[in-house]
Amino acid sequence: MQFAFNEEQQMFQDAIRGCLQRDVPLTRTRTWAEAGLLGEFDEFSARQGWPGLGIPEDAGGQGGGMVELALFFEELGRAAVPSGRLLATTGLALPLMLLGTGGIEPVARVIEDGAGVAVVVPGGRPVDGMGGEVVLRDHKLHGAVPLVLDASDAAFLMVPVRSASGWDLWLLEAGATGAVVTPRRLVDHTRRFADVAFDGAVAQRIGAVSADDLSYIAARVALMVAAESLGLARRMLEMTTAYVKERVQFGVPVGSFQAVKHAAAEILVDIEAAHSGIYYAAWAMEIRAADGPLHAWMAKTFATEAAVRAADRALFLHGAIGYTWEYDLHYFYKRAKTNLELFGAPKAYRDRIADVMELVTN
Repeated sequence: MQFAFNEEQQMFQDAIRGCLQRDVPLTRTRTWAEAGLLGEFDEFSARQGWPGLGIPEDAGGQGGGMVELALFFEELGRAAVPSGRLLATTGLALPLMLLGTGGIEPVARVIEDGAGVAVVVPGGRPVDGMGGEVVLRDHKLHGAVPLVLDASDAAFLMVPVRSASGWDLWLLEAGATGAVVTPRRLVDHTRRFADVAFDGAVAQRIGAVSADDLSYIAARVALMVAAESLGLARRMLEMTTAYVKERVQFGVPVGSFQAVKHAAAEILVDIEAAHSGIYYAAWAMEIRAADGPLHAWMAKTFATEAAVRAADRALFLHGAIGYTWEYDLHYFYKRAKTNLELFGAPKAYRDRIADVMELVTN
């Protein structure tokens, strides 16, 4: 099978890359991260209409499918921009609204207003691997959820609560009485996380999704993280090859050493394998193939691990300068490490893959 992007997809990718290179260079991201002003990128992306990517046009979105979303998040990773709001909104909140409310008005309103909606699920587990951390008692929310992506700056919180038929969706303002949002500062300063606790918070039920729908959305956002990790790995390889061509030892560029060539080649092999897995999974998810989520799990596992390997090798090949806090490589390195665990570590997905493919029997 030959898979190639069509002309429209290539133009889309080029446009996103050009926009990020022109308007969001890494120097700007560094300024935002150091000053705690990641909302500047949220406002920029809202002006571009990016939260509506992958959302049907009749719902107020920009249209496009999973392949376009994968291309988009690959470019976000390649630029190491603060993509947490887009993951939280485009990857989770809007699809849940679209499936769960039975209408398009709430989706269009979120896209138009640019308000952040954080979905209260643990950032370290697959989205559909929740254990019912939040429950409903006397029509009020109780419970606590750790490491919720983008919750610290979101205007609204969407809370999935387990029900007999799947998951009910409850919506409330982030500052509502009984809701406590405690920011958590992690190693990647371009992402916002917070612990969210509810003690009798009043929320509005806006709809419900089935367990199957939640599993599809979970695989969808896992694939977005995988695509972003692919972009990170590509950029780290570019930075590394450029550096080893310039750095001289013993009178020759270090890039001429066989060991350096081998390490760079290993990164490239990982990148090509991740690319194939991600875009096949995106196609399978887009056509709603039965094994689409399985391929998304595989892509998340391999691509995030490949990005970490690329980060470790890039750091090694840069030598001492790679370890300095001020060097740009750190932004890619830390994002790769975070993505490895975001919405499920590789072990969680390998267990699922083994179960589905019956690789382990009792």
